[in-house]
Amino acid sequence: MKKHTNMIRLRLATLALALVAFTGVGQAQEALKIGTVDIGKVFNGYWKTQLSRSQSAERRADFQKIEQGMIDEIKQIEQELIRLAESVRDPANSKAKQEADAKKYQEKQGDHRRSMTQHAEYKRNADRTMREMGDRLTRARMDEIKEVVAAKAKEAGYDLVLNLGDRITANVIYTVGKNDLSDVVLVELNKDMPEEYKAKQPPAAEGTSIPAAPAPAPAPAEK
Repeated sequence: MKKHTNMIRLRLATLALALVAFTGVGQAQEALKIGTVDIGKVFNGYWKTQLSRSQSAERRADFQKIEQGMIDEIKQIEQELIRLAESVRDPANSKAKQEADAKKYQEKQGDHRRSMTQHAEYKRNADRTMREMGDRLTRARMDEIKEVVAAKAKEAGYDLVLNLGDRITANVIYTVGKNDLSDVVLVELNKDMPEEYKAKQPPAAEGTSIPAAPAPAPAPAEK
């Protein structure tokens, strides 16, 4: 999937460069106006990304708390198995006591197997839930970012906006840095940013400013 995505990005970049070259050939052809945006920068600087990460961390902590209870129960069973095994081998105990503890040992072994199975299944389900939650929240944030990028691109009259990415898997090999929408998109996305997230944001680009955040309010429900 990642290889396929990178191929699509490469094709888009190639297409964009081809369009630029084409528009430069014919003088009568209207020039293509291209903007850029660093989606990684915008995503990390968006306050709702921090909110999503906090929500994920809280959910993960809840899962870990329950899992720790299961682990503690398994340890208690293991300690009881050790105690029973020692009792069975203790020559000071009567034969009846040894036989009774041997029977309890077998029962505890069954409890241990069931607890181990339940723990493994719980962990798999928790990990799957966390992956699904992370994917869902990431898609929600990206949809919001794309919506603002599209709006800002239309305002500026851009025909095409390319993602600069992390400069390694970028869609653009070279840029002089003009027509970058990253900061204006961040300003728009963060205009309703709660005070608790404001200090974590990078400074706005020169000539732009982030409107004052409203009074702190309870964190919005997961989207």
